[in-house]
Amino acid sequence: MPFKTYSRVELGKILESVRDSNDTRLLVMPDDRLKDALKQAKDIVSNSTVEPAACAEFVAGGGAQLEDGAVVSIGASPSSNAESVVLLTLVSGVSEDRVNELMAGRAANVKSCGASQATILGQSVEAVTSVLQTSAKTDGALAYKSSATAPGAGSQDQVVVMAAKGGVVLMGQSTGTAVADSDLPKLEAMLDQAADLIK
Repeated sequence: MPFKTYSRVELGKILESVRDSNDTRLLVMPDDRLKDALKQAKDIVSNSTVEPAACAEFVAGGGAQLEDGAVVSIGASPSSNAESVVLLTLVSGVSEDRVNELMAGRAANVKSCGASQATILGQSVEAVTSVLQTSAKTDGALAYKSSATAPGAGSQDQVVVMAAKGGVVLMGQSTGTAVADSDLPKLEAMLDQAADLIK
């Protein structure tokens, strides 16, 4: 599989061809909202401290979409709601070596980040992360669940499946207060659909 760089438009076209568990096409995030979302994510990461530090991506966010030079497109399932937001993120423009580093690092860290402590935007957060068995057909797929709890604010959970193919990092995630392990097959199906379109 050749390693290549995709434009945001090309990534958006892939996302527009993906259907969610209700057989509805994903809604591609407009450029202005995408820019705001990435800026917010960078602000959270830069204003967070996590122990162990290797667990920062599971608690504060980050990842391939915040790498320098990254080309990002995000598709949202129309069935998303306040309790559970379902997204599929595609990232291109990151070097092949760096993509391999990111995937290997995430696989190693998810096993060692069972419990972590963080201060995010001044708020104390406790996080628990566990590996999930994935049935995604895309080679090298990795799945995990993390739960972040802040005093008086309840728990924010996420189920994630990610993989890399042909220069694109793919990440399906369900995030919110009503997230369950049973969300994983829906995310895997979306990730596999997108991966099949990367040729």
